[in-house]
Amino acid sequence: NESAGGGKSASDMSEAERAAMIEGMVEGLAARLADEGGPVEDWARLIRALGVLGQTERASAIRTEAREVFVGDADAQALLDDAAAAGGAN
Repeated sequence: NESAGGGKSASDMSEAERAAMIEGMVEGLAARLADEGGPVEDWARLIRALGVLGQTERASAIRTEAREVFVGDADAQALLDDAAAAGGAN
């Protein structure tokens, strides 16, 4: 099964291929946020994903950075903390 983009669909990939695809998506999000910034939801998604991938120290460092970006925004701070807890990066 080839997708419209010419690659395999996620269901046709091996576990290693899926992991590499997810890692690539996470790295793409990290690069975009580092270069351009983004909404708190994207920062939270990155923190959660890194935690799930076992990169808890990196997730914690990015949460610290994001907390500085959204200083003074209590709702954003809570979302970032929730994402860290969900990803195991407390």
